[in-house]
Amino acid sequence: MSLKNKIREKIKKYSNKDYLEEYIKNEFFLENGKADIFINLHHINQLFDSRTSDTQLALNDDIYAFIENKSSVLDNDIQITLHIIGLDLSSKDEETVRHLIKEHYATELYKKQKEYNSNKSKIFNLFSIGIFFLCVYTAFYLLTNFELFKTLFVFLFSFSLWEAFDLFIFSFNNLKNESEIITQLLLMDVDFDKKIKEWLLILFLLFYI
Repeated sequence: MSLKNKIREKIKKYSNKDYLEEYIKNEFFLENGKADIFINLHHINQLFDSRTSDTQLALNDDIYAFIENKSSVLDNDIQITLHIIGLDLSSKDEETVRHLIKEHYATELYKKQKEYNSNKSKIFNLFSIGIFFLCVYTAFYLLTNFELFKTLFVFLFSFSLWEAFDLFIFSFNNLKNESEIITQLLLMDVDFDKKIKEWLLILFLLFYI
């Protein structure tokens, strides 16, 4: 079998919806429309950005990159629970982590919504300008014989309407989808699985008793 045919077979196999659904089911332990994401950390330095402190304390960018990469295959309507494993944090530190994650995605959502509203305003303005020049073109077409002005107004209303359409199709809808993704992560639950450590300790004691 040629390499080209092998590539086609792999594309057919792994781009199949059934394969993806099975992968998601096994990977995220989907139950009742909820997904679990597990992140295993061995040291607190892996969690917090050592360059930050006090009111500017932040998590490592790797944490957010991991969450966003793992959740990228999930539908936007699935509730996510993030399980942080391997760290024995105080209740205060746990609440700090939850707050920092919420704060991060709340800020990202604000920026995305600001961009969304800006594009919404641009689309409205371009559409309005396009309709105005379309009306002017129609008036010139019916009342005059100035071909130069007709050509100019055809260009102006075509350009404005096309730009409005382009923004709506390629930017506006993308920003809306990105806002939904960020909102999904903003609503994400964060758990700290201390029980795993306790079970490991129990098993260790049972093994050596």
